[in-house]
Amino acid sequence: MYAVGRLKDQPQVSHVGMDLIRAVAIAEGLTQALKYTTRRERPDHSGRNSFPSGHAADTFAFATALERHLDWKLFVPAYVFSSYVALSRLPDNRHWLSDAVFGAAVGIIAGRTVTGHETAWYPVAIAYVPGGAAIMVVRRHDQ
Repeated sequence: MYAVGRLKDQPQVSHVGMDLIRAVAIAEGLTQALKYTTRRERPDHSGRNSFPSGHAADTFAFATALERHLDWKLFVPAYVFSSYVALSRLPDNRHWLSDAVFGAAVGIIAGRTVTGHETAWYPVAIAYVPGGAAIMVVRRHDQ
């Protein structure tokens, strides 16, 4: 969507596309950080990266960013699809229900973060430190 908007000189379309990219990137970053710190065992015992569900987080981030930009007739199917993706991980024993629910919450937060008007008040910066990275959120006082 971003590339189409840029190629066809449609700033509104590229803006939505960029918000979708940012929402999924934030959701994925939060999800991977939580997976690394919680180390929850999957129900099928295939690994210690169950919590939260990345599939749920990414699809809900996408749906939430769409919701903030588009008419309900377009974003309702996105939420239905996101719910299906999140719940489809349960019968295969890839996730616990709490993994899917928390992943959906992470996605909704990420989607609302990139599309909210309040984001100008809280710029986010990532600083690389020895052995990892730090995420800094700073409240601006000049607004």
